[in-house]
Amino acid sequence: MKAIRLKKERLARNMKKSELSRASGVQAGTISWIEEGRFKPYPSQLEKLATALDMDEPQSLLEEVEL
Repeated sequence: MKAIRLKKERLARNMKKSELSRASGVQAGTISWIEEGRFKPYPSQLEKLATALDMDEPQSLLEEVEL
């Protein structure tokens, strides 16, 4: 199954979207839309998500990966 890295990294940390939302300041609905490919996040949102997931390269969160 294909997904974007954001979802894979979130699931690898056993985080719910609401938990990632609290940690990053990005709304849970926005996280859902990003994971579904319905919304291209702003660079500032990617930075916040990467920081919350302890990742160095925010842009990599949008890469398609195997889930």
